Amino acid sequence: MVEGQLVPSRGMRNGPAVRRRRRWPWSRTGERDIAGVPRRATLLDPDLQARFERDGFVVVDILEPETVAELRRRHAQMDHERRTEWPWVEGFSTSVYDPRPEYRTAVLQLMDQHVAPALAGVLDDHQVIWANFLVKQPDADSVPPHVDWTFLDEDTFSSVTVWCPLSDTTATNGTLGVVRGSHRRIDFPRAANVPAYERCERVVEDLADRPVIPVRAGQAIIMDNRSVHFSTPNDTPEERVVVGCVLAPREAELHHYWSDEDGTLLRFAIDRSFYLSYVIGEPPAAAGGVLHVEPVGKAATIA
Repeated sequence: MVEGQLVPSRGMRNGPAVRRRRRWPWSRTGERDIAGVPRRATLLDPDLQARFERDGFVVVDILEPETVAELRRRHAQMDHERRTEWPWVEGFSTSVYDPRPEYRTAVLQLMDQHVAPALAGVLDDHQVIWANFLVKQPDADSVPPHVDWTFLDEDTFSSVTVWCPLSDTTATNGTLGVVRGSHRRIDFPRAANVPAYERCERVVEDLADRPVIPVRAGQAIIMDNRSVHFSTPNDTPEERVVVGCVLAPREAELHHYWSDEDGTLLRFAIDRSFYLSYVIGEPPAAAGGVLHVEPVGKAATIA
């Protein structure tokens, strides 16, 4: 989820995180963190929140057809020449791996303009921290089950991915699947440079409920970032483009995990500008937006 400088936008923090003293609506259905404190609610609607806590995801309508058309038009006009394709998934690319800060900033501004306002009535005071186009070319492979990075303190908060296709998606053109309830099994930090595919699969190997979810253009799967998920191949002649945003509660400190050369797991406290300058795959210490760093254990014992 910048030509030398971040362009500020709504909700952006340009300095150290400041926790606002506010009484938050905590989980209405009883999900609690490891200390027994109710987890902060993610969704405004109590019924959606209950399903989110039970399953790890919900499906909601968020974008009007006119907004979907505008996002498709803007995506088609952008320079995607340097988008990165995954070597292990043929035909799949994600815009956030593009190293150009100005490109990432343009994508983030697009999501702030068109997607964030649509989510304001669905999510409880969240901000976009990671903005992405996820593209599957015709005949693209499936993406295997995996879990996204850790973006914050998951003992207290949930970050979410909003997965919103710009055309109808089904099992034939690369829609998303989720291992239902897997978010309750993933209790370890996911570092950017520590593969966790095998561990995640072991943790959820007994969970057989893995729905492949048809999603209409403008609908979104809102998914807890602890959820194990995957996508189907694109067996059609049409490109599949999805808006993918990570959002976090506005008051939560943002984190990025990295395993150092000696195996020490480092937790970087960051602000939102980090994801605009950080070159994924490189050590994050030199990226903009780093507030402070602390070791939190050995990566080999956690991942």
